[in-house]
Amino acid sequence: MREAIVNWYYASPSHPAIILTWAVIGLAMLTLVFPGNRRLARQIFAVAVLGFREGLRLKVLWTVAALALIPGLLAFFSDADGTHAGRAALILNYCLSTGELLGAMLIVLLSALSVAHEIESRIMHTFGTKPVPRWAILLGKALGFWAIDIAFLLGLTIFTAVLVRSVPSRPETRSSGSFTTTGTWDDLRRNALTTREYEAPDQIGGGDKMKMIKPGHAFTWRFEIDPEKTSEPIAIRFQISSTHTFASHIENLGIKIGYDGPAMPIYDQKLKVPQDRPFNLYIDKKDLSGAGTLAVTLTAAEARNAPSVVATARIGLADDGLTQNLAKAALLMALQGWVLALITTSWSGVLSFPVTVAMGLILVLGGEMSRHALELMAVHVSRAQEIGVDATRSGMQQEVSEQLRILLRLLPDFQAAGGPTVFVEGQRLSGWAVADAILMMGLVRGIAWALPGIYLFHRREVGR
Repeated sequence: MREAIVNWYYASPSHPAIILTWAVIGLAMLTLVFPGNRRLARQIFAVAVLGFREGLRLKVLWTVAALALIPGLLAFFSDADGTHAGRAALILNYCLSTGELLGAMLIVLLSALSVAHEIESRIMHTFGTKPVPRWAILLGKALGFWAIDIAFLLGLTIFTAVLVRSVPSRPETRSSGSFTTTGTWDDLRRNALTTREYEAPDQIGGGDKMKMIKPGHAFTWRFEIDPEKTSEPIAIRFQISSTHTFASHIENLGIKIGYDGPAMPIYDQKLKVPQDRPFNLYIDKKDLSGAGTLAVTLTAAEARNAPSVVATARIGLADDGLTQNLAKAALLMALQGWVLALITTSWSGVLSFPVTVAMGLILVLGGEMSRHALELMAVHVSRAQEIGVDATRSGMQQEVSEQLRILLRLLPDFQAAGGPTVFVEGQRLSGWAVADAILMMGLVRGIAWALPGIYLFHRREVGR
């Protein structure tokens, strides 16, 4: 029974289940516009407007907004690695990480300060005499502070996009490599800022496993392609190592890309490639003559003392551009703000200001620590199985690990769906994963943590 619960808890998100759940949530939200509930909706909106205006008057908001611009400007005027791609990645990393950190700090300070201050100054007593439910007061304030956070994140996202778009206006101090050309904005957008979904070849063409290529020998991966599925260049991603483990690069590696058969190859060169670091080669759509089987061949150098090569290849079709990825990143940061606004506002009615701030920091740090703890436990169990630890002991470790995972997953994990910066490394940020994160984090965990605070605030004597 317990194993079934664990398997259910960690099952991958089901698209129909997410659609059905969001449909139910949408119907529940529509009930607020029914004639009997319009008064309650107006009350919540009025409290939210008051919270929004109150937040705008606080100096902490404008201080945080000014501080949020500094890391992005420093990254823009820095040299990074000397290329446009490196500078753009640095700007995205700095700005989005700043948005996560300062956005969390802003929402915790606003929500914790407001209710606690109103109780101390007896302003809350006025609310207590009005026919407004206690939970509606807290929800309205949380929505108001969340609106401020959304405005902050929207401004930071636009600022980030402007900086990245301006990257080609400053010349590169080091020319881009032969793999990723980013000299112009079009090159930068296509080759560095567009994420792709990578697929392995079929089993006949090598599958997804690393292949050993001896000196002077070759290996070919085959991919079925359809150029009509994308308007962007097709990327071929390589991950290559060699028996010369101390070397940073591999010399004279032959790479040939072309259609299967006697046709002329699209790409045929001997290159110096990085070892143990993935890199891409891009094939423009104009170079593809149509649908068919694309053969990717690696040939190891035949020189004396040349190393054997271990390699794998994947094909990637364009998925999302910079605009879509920034929008998804902003959604994930807004999700963090909503969870913190809901929880800290709910608990600030029964806790003092310092304790509420400490609680918000514990939630942020606890979520980060829980994610890292889960990763470490997974590595530990995997390592124990690899070195042949006794099966009973390994099974016990795995069982304990799964139980701890359930306990730790009770904390909010603000890196859900990979986190706002996951696309900077070229990873695809799935829209379904974002929808699942909003559902599970924003509604299930956020409301679960807020309900005890709402209940205790309801029982507290304020304005009666």
